[in-house]
Amino acid sequence: MRKKFLAPRLAGALAAAALVVVLATPSGQAQLSITPEWVGSLLSGEADLAAQSSPSSTQEELPGLGHKFELLFAMMDDQDPQNLTNDVISVLTTPTTIGVAYRNTPPGFKIAALDHQINLKYYFPMRTCSGGSPRVQVGIDRNGDGSFDGNAFGYVGHAPFGTGCITGEWDIIDMTDNVGRWDLSQLGGGMTMTWDQAEAFITTGFPNHRVVYGSLVDDSCSFAPGSCGKAYYDLFTYENRTLEQDQDTVRNGR
Repeated sequence: MRKKFLAPRLAGALAAAALVVVLATPSGQAQLSITPEWVGSLLSGEADLAAQSSPSSTQEELPGLGHKFELLFAMMDDQDPQNLTNDVISVLTTPTTIGVAYRNTPPGFKIAALDHQINLKYYFPMRTCSGGSPRVQVGIDRNGDGSFDGNAFGYVGHAPFGTGCITGEWDIIDMTDNVGRWDLSQLGGGMTMTWDQAEAFITTGFPNHRVVYGSLVDDSCSFAPGSCGKAYYDLFTYENRTLEQDQDTVRNGR
């Protein structure tokens, strides 16, 4: 298997980006007393990742099976280092490399359809979840016009802002549990919302909304050294498909 690294021109653009995260929080929404320094620096935070996808990779595989997970930048198919019979994906993050597993979901559905349908198994031999990576980004079309308007960020870990990550062994997360892991600042919501709070905020505030895609993003090494290094991911469930083996992934249409 071949490693795919970020094109130099795109790598330079991402490294230079300083994407702004709106810090608006609705009245009464709980928030941590200390906001991490990396907030506002997510390299892919405001990006519409559909722009990085290839049309051939976003076609539905077979009716009912849904779209595969498209591996972007340095994300690659790999084997579980603790069980070589197990297919996984991995990324080696450096200051100039990031990794994304992207899943297109046209024509879109409501946020409630993702209840207990976003799960992730991860293994960090050495690194951590610092800097907001990894995270799940749910792309939202607020008014149903077919256009991407912003991301809901779900930080991996057992506490808000990606804290409480496990290093040195496999860990599995239900991203729709009761941890205040969801950051809806880009959509005008709070930064430490539980899934139920995030779902209610989007459903009530944007009744005509649609979900346009989901992605696993690992992109913080350039400004958060703790997130640099090898990361393995398995059993990434997004809506009606789980990434279990190499056949669940695609790159450049193949």
